[in-house]
Amino acid sequence: MSKHLYQVLLFPEDEGSYRTEVPDLPGCFSCGDTYLEAVANAADAARTYVAALLADGDPLPAPTRQVVPEGAEGTFVFFQSDPSWLVSGSVVSAAEAARRLHVTPARVTRLIDTGALDGYREGRHTFVTEESIEARIRSTPQAGRPRKIELA
Repeated sequence: MSKHLYQVLLFPEDEGSYRTEVPDLPGCFSCGDTYLEAVANAADAARTYVAALLADGDPLPAPTRQVVPEGAEGTFVFFQSDPSWLVSGSVVSAAEAARRLHVTPARVTRLIDTGALDGYREGRHTFVTEESIEARIRSTPQAGRPRKIELA
């Protein structure tokens, strides 16, 4: 997993929220209702952007320090990223994954945290790839005592 540091520009909006831009990553924008939420969302957007570049084998732009425009604020975000951060394929909710795997939604979250399932969180919702659920079903041993294997 590689480490990155990029500058984020925060632009206050009329209603108190912020929109953000990562100048060194063209097209990398985000927003947030508060300053801290906007910075966290910008870091997440930058992490995903960098993961996509790494997955495609594209070079990473060098981080620079930009002049902060009048009325805006600037900060730097640090994050780690690699191509595994991206989730591909169709996804289902944690509740649906729990039903398919015969476990609790909390167990699904722990399986994602340990890397046993591929998924992500979006706000308060958790999503899991169908492919990782099927792989887990295929690899999970059946309940009960293991069969004795006869040695030749």
